[in-house]
Amino acid sequence: MKVFFETKELASLYKADPERLRGKQRIPVTVVKQYQKKVNVLISINELKELYNFRSLNFEALKGDRKGQYSIRLNEQYRLLFRINKNGELELMIIEISKHYE
Repeated sequence: MKVFFETKELASLYKADPERLRGKQRIPVTVVKQYQKKVNVLISINELKELYNFRSLNFEALKGDRKGQYSIRLNEQYRLLFRINKNGELELMIIEISKHYE
């Protein structure tokens, strides 16, 4: 599956070496590592319904103001939010790393 990033920050976090992140980070290094792993899972799948096979991801369609967006779990506190684009083939747009309860 093709995966795109809505911001340069999200793209650079995916490509970054978590051990080399310095200074005060908005997102903890442990969450960056999980983010990279989960994006690799998204890249490896062919159909969205395959995400249900990974129960630990807690894949779900969002409601309310976030209707049309989906989330998977990075850890107990953080979620990875994305949209699905169907331009002939399935594409995901990573839009945010979110603290679930804020």
